[in-house]
Amino acid sequence: MAVSLDRLDDAREALRAERRRCVDEREAFRAFRREVAASQATASAPNQAPAAGTLVGQRGGRGRTDAALSGLRRSYERTVMSVPHYDEEYGDDFEESFAAEFGPDVATAFRSASVLSAPLRRTIAAAAASSLDERGQFIDVVDEEAESVASMRDDIASLLGRLDDLDRTPLSDRGFDALLALYEELSALRERLEALVAARQETISHHRRTLSGLVPDVTEFFYADLSVRYPVLATLAAVGATLATATRRVERHLAATP
Repeated sequence: MAVSLDRLDDAREALRAERRRCVDEREAFRAFRREVAASQATASAPNQAPAAGTLVGQRGGRGRTDAALSGLRRSYERTVMSVPHYDEEYGDDFEESFAAEFGPDVATAFRSASVLSAPLRRTIAAAAASSLDERGQFIDVVDEEAESVASMRDDIASLLGRLDDLDRTPLSDRGFDALLALYEELSALRERLEALVAARQETISHHRRTLSGLVPDVTEFFYADLSVRYPVLATLAAVGATLATATRRVERHLAATP
């Protein structure tokens, strides 16, 4: 049975889409961090008296403070919450997104603040920088995974090509020595396959070590929408089954050949 490489092609397409989303988010956090850095903290106290000549102090005090905080919220919505895939991927509101990205402590500090103090502005800027770094780190892993899948595809295609070459002469037309040589060739292909499986498993382990604090299982995260969660290993398993079938057939002919 022919082994399809469609799962690997689907995996590469999924990685291209994931990288595009990560880059969009990275640039959104970069823009938000710039806007936070450019924002002006206010020294107004929460209990500052209304400005003279106004009913509730809209030209100073809390009116000015509210505007600063609202401006920061609009900046977040205009950058982080405006990436093309936001509604499809997340779909949450500002409070939910802010807490998910920056943690409950930062979200609570922002929600309860009545002034955009310098410490609060620095805290939000640091949180934005951390999210920016996380996206950059994730992009690196996506690139490593894409390189791994491409390399695996080439290696598997080469292995299958060699198997096709070995299958050109019918087993019934081969003598004992030719069958024995074929068996040894198949054994070598099985060793190559085992090395590929080991390399792939090490790649998956590396991903998990690198991003264990961000997602529980990186490979499942990448391929959540595919028919299988481990497309490379599934393809390698299919190759293994094909080699096992071919080996059994050769063994049967060897046993029946004088």
